[in-house]
Amino acid sequence: MPIFAMSDGDSNGIGSDSKAKLPQKDYPLPIQPEQVDSNGIVTDRLGYNTGMTKDELQKFKEDYNNLDKTMFPGTHSTMLYDAKIDLNKYEELKILGVDLTNSGGFTESKDYLENSLYGEIVVVGKTIEKEKVNGADTFRIEIFEVLKGAEILKFKLGKVPKFFNYFDPFNQEPVMDMKGLYFFGFAQDINKDTRCWVQQIPASTLLCLEDNSIVYEKNFKSLNYALYFINNATTNEKMIKSEKWRKKIHDLYESVKMNESWDVAISSVRQILEINDAENFYKKTWRKK
Repeated sequence: MPIFAMSDGDSNGIGSDSKAKLPQKDYPLPIQPEQVDSNGIVTDRLGYNTGMTKDELQKFKEDYNNLDKTMFPGTHSTMLYDAKIDLNKYEELKILGVDLTNSGGFTESKDYLENSLYGEIVVVGKTIEKEKVNGADTFRIEIFEVLKGAEILKFKLGKVPKFFNYFDPFNQEPVMDMKGLYFFGFAQDINKDTRCWVQQIPASTLLCLEDNSIVYEKNFKSLNYALYFINNATTNEKMIKSEKWRKKIHDLYESVKMNESWDVAISSVRQILEINDAENFYKKTWRKK
């Protein structure tokens, strides 16, 4: 794992939770309604053919919402429906680490397993440069594989691109040239002519390190900072002299390290996506149990 040169100061990962400044320019989002063909069949906002008329789709939504409220009393949002989550697979998803009862939590608190469900587009790739697109400060990503959302990209762009752009309102310093798992939302607003980029789910990117271990991008600097001191424990003056400092470094490391390997993480995501099967969402039925 690469370890960057660090100073002995404690401003590089301990007690800091800095966020990049928000872009000063606002980018209005176009409204993307459902589309209805000449036979009355609805295509949803992401490009999925529902195979249903508006009336049939309304009944489908009502059945889903009724089951949602039965399973999760107090539900006041359409988050699960919008994410095309299969309520019938609740137990199977829970075994894999996704508990749908936590669906109301903050987006930033969701882990990569949850984001595989809630993200509309999930890709393996790497960020390669900063690029301004249609007036927006975005980052260009090289896509190695699309795990979810290929049909959305085809619908919005006419193809699955090898390179695409994303915008992250909370992070203007992503890690460059490192393979990662990326989760994107607001895909309905992609437009190949006026908005040829997608918004990243905040604090969601999972990076693959040189030793095949993983870390959230938001914790990458903190991990390297902690490892710098750990790897120099016998020569660094602070580590030698201060028990308090050693504990601080140990606690930081424990708070950001992850035990899964990249291969295990990707395998788990594939399993979750296969079980949920969002592409066939509109072919399913929802009945109260």
